Amino acid sequence: MKASLIIVMTAVSCAGVSAAGLAFWAAPQVPDRMAHDPIVLGTIPAATTAPPPLSPHLHAGSVSPPAIFSVSNFKRKTVCLVERGAALTSRSRDFFAPPDCEQVWPSLTRATTWTQNEDGSVTISDPAGTTLLTLIRGQHFSYEVTDIPDADLALLMLP
Repeated sequence: MKASLIIVMTAVSCAGVSAAGLAFWAAPQVPDRMAHDPIVLGTIPAATTAPPPLSPHLHAGSVSPPAIFSVSNFKRKTVCLVERGAALTSRSRDFFAPPDCEQVWPSLTRATTWTQNEDGSVTISDPAGTTLLTLIRGQHFSYEVTDIPDADLALLMLP
């Protein structure tokens, strides 16, 4: 009987110590003052560092990142890269096609605006607002030309 009393007392005292330890561990700990995180990553520029310069065709006040697309003309077997840039309005974005895109589609280098329409299609237009191409969303991250019957063009978003 004395041995079972010792076992019971040991179990109760261990449970009490465990409960006190858990209560102390679970209590919220408030730091004395705010401390700075000593880790500095090269991917996040310091507050005193100026941001990298934007491409000349992007607007300086933009916050949205650009997207690069490969434009393929399957009839001519030509390809170039274009850039859908910063937001201009809620539906339109800046657009840039370098001179080598003239081989892919003749008027593509004049394009300056990418506009997302309410029906899900995309209109690429020049500075005067003239529609150069109308695209519809294909599979995944691709777009296909719909308004020009003989155009066999596709835009594929690059990662």
